[in-house]
Amino acid sequence: MKIHFREQYGTKGEEILYVTPADQKSIVRVPLRTDKLVIREKFFLFRLMQQIFLPRGYPDSVSEDYAAYQIWDTVQAFSSTICGTLCTHAILKGLGVGNENINAYSATVTWILKEGSGHLGRILFSWWKGAQLDVESKKWRLRADFLNDCAMGIEIYVLPKYPHLSTYILCSTTVLKAIVGVAGGATRAALTQHQAVRGNLADVSSKDSSQETCVNLIASFVGLYFLTIIKSPGVLYSVFAFVVVMHLYANLKAVKAVCLKTFNESRYLITLEEYFKSGRMLPPKQVNKLERVTLGQTVSVSVNIRLGLSIKHLVDEYQNSLVIENIISSFDPHERFIIAESKKFLGVYLHFDTQPQDVLKAYFFAVSYLQDRNQIKEKYWEVHNKWQEFYNMALQEGWLTSQHLLMVDEYRLNWKA
Repeated sequence: MKIHFREQYGTKGEEILYVTPADQKSIVRVPLRTDKLVIREKFFLFRLMQQIFLPRGYPDSVSEDYAAYQIWDTVQAFSSTICGTLCTHAILKGLGVGNENINAYSATVTWILKEGSGHLGRILFSWWKGAQLDVESKKWRLRADFLNDCAMGIEIYVLPKYPHLSTYILCSTTVLKAIVGVAGGATRAALTQHQAVRGNLADVSSKDSSQETCVNLIASFVGLYFLTIIKSPGVLYSVFAFVVVMHLYANLKAVKAVCLKTFNESRYLITLEEYFKSGRMLPPKQVNKLERVTLGQTVSVSVNIRLGLSIKHLVDEYQNSLVIENIISSFDPHERFIIAESKKFLGVYLHFDTQPQDVLKAYFFAVSYLQDRNQIKEKYWEVHNKWQEFYNMALQEGWLTSQHLLMVDEYRLNWKA
């Protein structure tokens, strides 16, 4: 028997040999029968569900944290839909459905005002916080669901008690939900981009949408069932509170399951602290576990570091041209950044040719400066060598350094002319 080819679908798929038996001339396809394969062949429905709801090539085509995140994301979506069903009932009652004294016109006006408030809230929030959604995607993912639960809580607990204020209450809660829509949608896109390791963003996104649609469909019927058996406000409040707690817990677990390999300020500071303390580079998985996803940061700096500032800040602070020239001369002429301290912050000024690696390097120098304000002038090349060591160790641990998620303003300048 001659073996021509050995074939496998992904790293965990079916293995097949293409062979020519000793007494034949034609090539024969021979599946390698393992216990795992026999189980999969028995459960045709399992394979069908995998093809419908999981990206092509799973698990090789997605990040390692995909399964853990999607499990908890499914739980939170299920809980959120049940809460939404209960709230829809409360909203319709608040609009006067079933009340003979409320006409269709007044209910329509309330609905239009509610939706208009949501549109306005969506625009204003995008303008106010849009740039931070990439930088702190985990935090805003969690905050979005917290705000959503707050809005639904107001509709469940407050709206029935103050029906004469229904228009104002619904406009307020719709603004909160509009913020949720912007923050949740944007952060979901950022997480999907992280999970699509083969450039299969559309496939991962569409399968995620299919999963959520299926879960929402099932949860809607569960919510309707709850409405038929809930006969008192006390039971309604208890059910809603329980589902909200489950929703927030599932969201927290989902966000904590994500392992991002790009530096934002929080992850970068955790990594830098460990490096300056022990000379060791923490891997992405460990740093993501240490990163706070609620409030605050695990590691903070004594002075706020602002990247990509206008040189006007530096000129206004020092004014004297000799002082400014002295600051510029402290850095190697080939560097693409300048660091100078002001009264309220540490400014990092970037060159026109600045690349993502230069921004990471500038932040490294800024943190080094805050540790010892004489380092850059007196030990410049020592800090430079530390940066090279840090950068190489980061690459070895799997950090992505070709991009970053640090908050950088858009001013660029040239001091080499």
